[in-house]
Amino acid sequence: MRSKFTRPLGVLAVSAAMLALAACGGGSSDGESKGGDTSLKMAWANVPAQLDPMVYTGNTVVYATDATLSGLLEYDYSKASDNKVIATDELVPALAESFEPNEDRTQFTFKLRKGVKSQYGNELTADDVVWTFERFASNPTSIQANSLMGPANVDAKNAVEKIDDYTIRYNLSAPSSISLSILAYPLMGILDSTEVKKHATADDPYAGKWLATNSAGFGPYMLESLKPGEEIKLKQNPNYWDKKPYFKDILIKNVPDGAARAQLLMAGEVDLISEPPIDQLKKIESNDATKVNVQPDTNRHNFNLSMKDPDLKKPEVRKAINMAIDRESIASSIYQGYAKAAWTPVPSNMLADQEPMIEYNPDEAKKLLADAGYADGLDFEISISSERPGPYAENIARLIQSDLKKIGVTVSIKNIPSPADFEQAVTAQSMQAYLYSDRPSQPDPGFSMFLYNASKSALNKVGFANPEFDALVAGTLKLDKGEERDAIIEDALQMLRDNQPIFSLVEMPDITGEASDLGGRISVPSGGYSYSSLTRE
Repeated sequence: MRSKFTRPLGVLAVSAAMLALAACGGGSSDGESKGGDTSLKMAWANVPAQLDPMVYTGNTVVYATDATLSGLLEYDYSKASDNKVIATDELVPALAESFEPNEDRTQFTFKLRKGVKSQYGNELTADDVVWTFERFASNPTSIQANSLMGPANVDAKNAVEKIDDYTIRYNLSAPSSISLSILAYPLMGILDSTEVKKHATADDPYAGKWLATNSAGFGPYMLESLKPGEEIKLKQNPNYWDKKPYFKDILIKNVPDGAARAQLLMAGEVDLISEPPIDQLKKIESNDATKVNVQPDTNRHNFNLSMKDPDLKKPEVRKAINMAIDRESIASSIYQGYAKAAWTPVPSNMLADQEPMIEYNPDEAKKLLADAGYADGLDFEISISSERPGPYAENIARLIQSDLKKIGVTVSIKNIPSPADFEQAVTAQSMQAYLYSDRPSQPDPGFSMFLYNASKSALNKVGFANPEFDALVAGTLKLDKGEERDAIIEDALQMLRDNQPIFSLVEMPDITGEASDLGGRISVPSGGYSYSSLTRE
């Protein structure tokens, strides 16, 4: 049994959010057996404004389109366990029924399933795969081209070529440990090009405007309607190639307030809520009708210091600050034991037996700071946003402020109310320090180190730039798994220990609040939900 908990709690008042859901058909009628209910209702902290998989506007685009898309491969859900995420080599065929590599693993020949049809009745062929990859490549800054295909060494000029109607060849410029894994990532799903092309225009050759509010995949569900930023309605794809999912239709409502989401769940108005507030988890556990589902994840909540700041960029200063933070206290008090202290350079359930990044030792931290020329301490500002890592950001900042005061560092706290303004400042690297969160799309240590620390990565937000480190992680991305790659990874990990580019505070599991009779939710590397496995128990 996965980590799920149930106990009793009292009745809650009906909120405006409950009434809104009830108006949309949420909840069950009097005397209705919930065990036979094939409608799934979810409340998310954020519902995307559009669903074109090429337009990444946050992780909820990934979670939503996962229901409507299928890729050549998919994650092997049978490999999920309580203490690790599904690995990059734990994959099974999906739209492709088989694949064969060449000798040096720079080409893979995929055989497509025959008879697979989209919601529009068009059969999947090699033309759909080739066109979808051409669409990915049409925008070099897209998450597909830049953050997935690029690090996976996919040939930018000839990613996929057609051999015959049901055979394609996938081309790499060098071997890669994640070249197959990215094909299971939801946003790499294949589109029905026959249908999409009907909606293309001279100004919009890949029909992005149409795909923003329509689905055209080969996944288990199809989009019924989208109210941007408000709700998504999905229904079963009648032509789905695999086993039909349990739920016939899905309603996803936008409920930004965490307490309101928890209230909806405990009142029986929804079956699942995303990002349940930490201070509500014990209540959810205690309610007979609800449970907390805790799954392993690679998500980490971080404290980032700017490499542009003349004081904060110094490795010895960074080490002193990092050493002074009491992570165990943060995990137990702020996260109430649901998260665990983060001590390693990359997530511990991604790579076992890592040496710690740092050890908590405020006395040694104060000495290090003095030796670095800051015996009188220093001052800086921490910026926070309630959106990322969450509404508890200010409490975390207060604890850090208290910890650093003990070594002579004075910290002020700045709250940035607008999530858009905060993200813009993160991208511009204009803040001295800030709290954040990261989850690599591929659970691979080489990819994770590249994504957040390589100087050429778009997701390097702290400004760490080290040519030697760049060369090491580039080396990991050009090797398949094996001893040679493991040795390079260890060298790169040591450079992270030496330079301290990112301070990970806690490792955060994937947590949802759920109705007690909801079953089948397991953690997937992309986050989100394995829609086909969801059921009522």
